[in-house]
Amino acid sequence: MLRRASLRACALARAQDDAHRALASNARAFRASTATNDGAPNKMGLIKSLRERTGAPIVDVKSALAAHDYDVEAAFDALRTKGLAAAAKKAGRTSADGLVGVASDGNGACVVVEVNSETDFVARNDEFQALVREAVSAVRDGVRTDAGFATEHAGATAGALRAVSETRLTSAKASNGMTLEDLAKETAVSVRENVRVRRAFAYAATDGAEEVIGTYVHGAVSPGVGRQAACVVAKGVSEDFANKLAMHAVASSPLYLRSDCVPSDALEREMSVFRAQTEGSGKPANIVEKILAGRVNKYYEEVCFENQKFVLDDSVTVAKAVKAEGGEIVAFSRVKVGEGIEVEEKDFASEVAEAVRTT
Repeated sequence: MLRRASLRACALARAQDDAHRALASNARAFRASTATNDGAPNKMGLIKSLRERTGAPIVDVKSALAAHDYDVEAAFDALRTKGLAAAAKKAGRTSADGLVGVASDGNGACVVVEVNSETDFVARNDEFQALVREAVSAVRDGVRTDAGFATEHAGATAGALRAVSETRLTSAKASNGMTLEDLAKETAVSVRENVRVRRAFAYAATDGAEEVIGTYVHGAVSPGVGRQAACVVAKGVSEDFANKLAMHAVASSPLYLRSDCVPSDALEREMSVFRAQTEGSGKPANIVEKILAGRVNKYYEEVCFENQKFVLDDSVTVAKAVKAEGGEIVAFSRVKVGEGIEVEEKDFASEVAEAVRTT
């Protein structure tokens, strides 16, 4: 018994020695990979490694390493701190460019997400586009796997997909475990612009509803990502026809699904304009009322999805085209990059003069 215990102790000691030798060997290999023949740090190797790790500009990488005696971890922390601080400063700048992503699945989930940048140049950046795809996937996965999330987006409100709350949107998890808010900040550090996940809309079909989802992206830069996108939820039509309805939504920019979905305050605002236009016309009251009714119908044809002329056959309205297919539209959402964001008009000459004055 004692002999067996002694043998086990010896074996354990040898295993520990082997592990220590392996660790020492790995450490020597790492030092060799980042050191010159005389044992000094291999500066180019460290710069390359840290550049790939952070995505920071090479000038910043060199400065951080030099400031911290080529201690990679200290330089990494410094770059991250500097980057997040810079991102916080950029957060006050207007970001009205960017991209929209859309996705659906075979289980009746559909999401549309807008992610903003300051310029179109950054919107064409691979890293920014990856953020858009991550945002779409994160929101879609939330609808799929989070019962509370799915319940909030089961069905529609006045014919529209429901907006995802800011809390849900910013806390949604990307594939690497980061929240979308943190991933957007990290992307802002890399691309050096204000980047934000601005808004999202989602739909979760109820069990047994037999709903069909159609999507369309305009100005696509990659599958499911572009300058405009739409999602349409319908019943009784093919997926191909639902996709055509989504194309119509992008092309005609409807604001509401049907006339009964128009908010009363929006309708009253239009009516007040119409009444002002007919005041003093001298026409009898009954004629004025007919004129007003005609203008209201014209307004519906402009802003209501089902009242618009179908882009693929302008001899019929969308409602008639859908009815001919034996179906109905349940809800839709159309999102265009930067829509609703006020952009300050800047005088380029004044900007240059101010830059020269302050340098």
